[in-house]
Amino acid sequence: MIELLEKGIALANHYGISVLLILSTIFLVRIILAAQGKWSEREKYYFEILKNLGNWRDSLSDRKDYFQHPGSVYDETYPKSTYYKKEGEKAADALSAIREQMSVARVFLSKKSIAILEELINEHWYISEHGAMNAADYLDSTHDIVDKAYRSILTDASRDLKRSRYLNIVKQALSKD
Repeated sequence: MIELLEKGIALANHYGISVLLILSTIFLVRIILAAQGKWSEREKYYFEILKNLGNWRDSLSDRKDYFQHPGSVYDETYPKSTYYKKEGEKAADALSAIREQMSVARVFLSKKSIAILEELINEHWYISEHGAMNAADYLDSTHDIVDKAYRSILTDASRDLKRSRYLNIVKQALSKD
């Protein structure tokens, strides 16, 4: 960093302050262009995580509908139906995709979003292994944590990606000059 500052001072002394301003502008534009690539990747990962969380949440919600009548939580015929199984596979695929994406998403998503996803995975494991008394209890508990994670990450993504829009505005303003 000190070398960069020394080079800047040397250029200013040799060529004048106008050259230094031009070089600073070029440097800033390069930083913005490099950051723009990262923002598009970030958007992609937020989209994929939110899509899979939404699929998982929808699947849980659809399967919860089977257990609306009193005593239906003890009916073993529901989990055997074709639609129920298909929705279970949809949820399993979404969870699997989230786990796969988390390894690379750590580079692009905010620390808060990563913490939310890790908490979701841990809570889901506890509910599925120890916390649910029956299928309806599992669906209710899991739906609550998935919905909470979805809403939190959606808020975080909106806040995080809003900065991307500001970057685009700055980039456009600099490219017109």
